[in-house]
Amino acid sequence: MTDGCGSSIACGSVITELVKSKSIEEALKVGDKDILSVLGGLPEENLHCSVLAADTLRAAIEDYIDKGKGGYKK
Repeated sequence: MTDGCGSSIACGSVITELVKSKSIEEALKVGDKDILSVLGGLPEENLHCSVLAADTLRAAIEDYIDKGKGGYKK
């Protein structure tokens, strides 16, 4: 969830679509460049939004792993 700018919302939406049906390992490989590719780029002042979305995804996956959900272990 975000209350950020349109670019942040778009990046968050894109990354969720990119990782649907992917394994954890595959999802961890999705990064800011993948988001920018789907969006066709962002203005210079909004490039950080794609990095934030990718970092948030990785943090969520790490939290999921640390809590041992689904029996997945590092």
